[in-house]
Amino acid sequence: MPVLGIDIGTQSLKALVLDDNLHVLGSGGVAYAPSFPGPGCAEQDARVWLGALEPAIRAAMDQAALAGGDIGGIGVCGQLDGAVGVDRHCEPVAPALIWMDRRAAREAMLASRDLVRDRCGLVRDATHMAAKIAWLRRNLPNPDQVAFWHQPVSFVVARLTGRAFMSRSLASTTMLYDVEAGDWNADLLDAYGVEPSRLPELDDEIAIAGRLSAEGAALCGLPAGIPVAVGTGDDFSNLIGLGVAEPGPVAVSLGTAETVGALSERPVRDPDLLVETHAFPGGFFHLGNPGWLSGGAVRWASGILSCASDAEFSALAANAPPGCDGLTFIPALSGAMAPKWIETARGSFIGLSTSHDRAHMARAVLEGTAFAMRDIIDRLDALGVPTTRLRIAGGGARSRLWCQIRADVAGRPAETLTSSDASAVGAAMLASVAAGRFADLRSAGGALSHFMTKVLPDPENAEIYGQAYALYRERFAALEPTWPMPEESR
Repeated sequence: MPVLGIDIGTQSLKALVLDDNLHVLGSGGVAYAPSFPGPGCAEQDARVWLGALEPAIRAAMDQAALAGGDIGGIGVCGQLDGAVGVDRHCEPVAPALIWMDRRAAREAMLASRDLVRDRCGLVRDATHMAAKIAWLRRNLPNPDQVAFWHQPVSFVVARLTGRAFMSRSLASTTMLYDVEAGDWNADLLDAYGVEPSRLPELDDEIAIAGRLSAEGAALCGLPAGIPVAVGTGDDFSNLIGLGVAEPGPVAVSLGTAETVGALSERPVRDPDLLVETHAFPGGFFHLGNPGWLSGGAVRWASGILSCASDAEFSALAANAPPGCDGLTFIPALSGAMAPKWIETARGSFIGLSTSHDRAHMARAVLEGTAFAMRDIIDRLDALGVPTTRLRIAGGGARSRLWCQIRADVAGRPAETLTSSDASAVGAAMLASVAAGRFADLRSAGGALSHFMTKVLPDPENAEIYGQAYALYRERFAALEPTWPMPEESR
């Protein structure tokens, strides 16, 4: 039977219907936006996600020409690192603090850097759920009203099924989870003041969290009783939807934020804390960086440079040469995540002269985000994680120029998936395994068929980008002393 994949994004909710052979039959989406109530703050009303379910699913079902009873399973994936406090009726008690919210910088320091690194494999950072929970506990009018702390995915699954579950991969992003023990860690729970009884039950991503309840059926416009998988975060579902089932490819997701990651057979720890270690569906470990504004940087620059679309932006950038005649863009519009995590960093154009024009600035944005990607790939190489090729997805994969720049900067072939729905495909694959269509994710990945374009690195650009990347690193280092010192270093 066909299955449904749901992706809870930052700027839209997407729904995909896949058939038994994992071919897309229909898609739908509903746009929305986060709110930014103050510096470092980013929120969403979790009820916006619920309201987007029915129209997105209806559009996908109509396109697929299917009735509700045709769906054999539902999978949910979406944005990571949010914190949603709900009461005993699973109603949100406050807006969700989403992944880019950084107001919990002081709370992040409640646990030691070494404890977080050694138990979680994570960078101690305000973006993670534990810090956000601690902030909410201190700032909510009535924190005892919170019955459960959810991430966006587990919240939606709970509203669809009436049962509170979180996958181990989602849990491994929270700063509360021991990635090797595979369970919540008592020392971290104590440090951040989180009662384990207020966290969802842990289970595998492909396990059935429950069946669509009467309320869930009303939210989705589907009949009750359809099995719903536990689900996972978009960093992981992107890899699943790209067919990455074993070490080798580096998955690059060019959405609002850019995430870069690869699989390892071992739970490698990065002593420099540039990449984080997560549990991954199927038994591997995911090593990656949660990302910087990339597609978001393009949208910002499009407004500054008066480009009406991403396509117009890429066409403008194509008029500038590789290396941008010495102009560098530092992609830190919401803080730097590469080559170092520095929350107080800010984006910059460096090296501007009267010889530079709009085209140079557009291309510099594409190149600067690609240089940050190389920071991550170089670190994965140093840690012994295989990085044989790039597999690029997301809205940015539609830009042939951006993909070519990335192949050139990385010095690796790039396989580009022009569909921006890899995460929703991954969610549907979880549903397919949960419903029994496939034995496991590896066999589901083997059945996946993508239309991919291969982009080979241009050897003529290797020296140019080698020099441009070195200049980017020099300029980042030169700017670093100008940024305010992070709280944890004061």
